[in-house]
Amino acid sequence: MIEIISDIVKALNKYIVTGEKDIHSSIEELIEESSYFWKKDYLIAVAKDNSKKKIVNLMVSLKENTLAPTFKVKREHDFWKKLDFREEYKAVVEFSNIIPDTSAAQIEKLGRDIMRSRKEVATVGNLGFVWVVHVSPIDNLDAIFQLYFNENHITLSQDEAKYYIGWSDKLKELNMKKFVCDPALMY
Repeated sequence: MIEIISDIVKALNKYIVTGEKDIHSSIEELIEESSYFWKKDYLIAVAKDNSKKKIVNLMVSLKENTLAPTFKVKREHDFWKKLDFREEYKAVVEFSNIIPDTSAAQIEKLGRDIMRSRKEVATVGNLGFVWVVHVSPIDNLDAIFQLYFNENHITLSQDEAKYYIGWSDKLKELNMKKFVCDPALMY
């Protein structure tokens, strides 16, 4: 995971916030000389009737995958067809761009929603997980990142922005039983 985090940090150090593109699209373009393959907007689940999709910002793989992803239904009555396991999948990376004056409770809810939704796909739950949050330089998310990622988080500060990067070797191992903010403030 350290190599993936290093690739993200190098790309963020080159990234200039313009608002013209999603941050994950820009980061994918800025990652150079990586030992991994980065695929943006990667489909991880699709409703059986094709009415809904779940997409991760970036899928990180050990090798380039030229085959289309395959999906299967675990039980006959399941709503979702979920991504099949492939040996080359390494991690998913999610980016959140937080606007000023967003409360800590709203940010925590956003992170929990992302983690919960991704954990619902067993293949993704067994992969590494990285959450990158772009906030203003004065925002402080230390308590949130400490709770969910323990020591596996860093803060990257720049003139106009601050990035919190938290990671886990396996998404399903993230403990979501506790909250930093009062859950009543999240809904």
